[in-house]
Amino acid sequence: MKLVVHNADDRAAADPGLLRIIARAHDFQDRLMEDPGLTVPAIASQERLTIGYLSRLLRLPSLAPDIVTAIINGKQPPELSAKRLTRLALKLPTAWAEQRKMLGFQRQ
Repeated sequence: MKLVVHNADDRAAADPGLLRIIARAHDFQDRLMEDPGLTVPAIASQERLTIGYLSRLLRLPSLAPDIVTAIINGKQPPELSAKRLTRLALKLPTAWAEQRKMLGFQRQ
């Protein structure tokens, strides 16, 4: 028996750092939405994060779905790292087309 995989050369491993910050961002957003009494400073204190860092992460759930999918599949631009995405988060446009341009994604 032989297994044939098409586009095997096109496979890439997902960046664990990018996956981690996106997952954390969604977790923090979910916690804030589920508990109206919970605040950003309270989460920052619980997680031992600065409020500024947490504020940057909380911008990431608004990433375009295709950007998140590309990151999960390891198909983000090579220059996009967790550090770079975190640094750019406060400047992240709400318009998905502008996000793609800013982060180096090409719409296909």
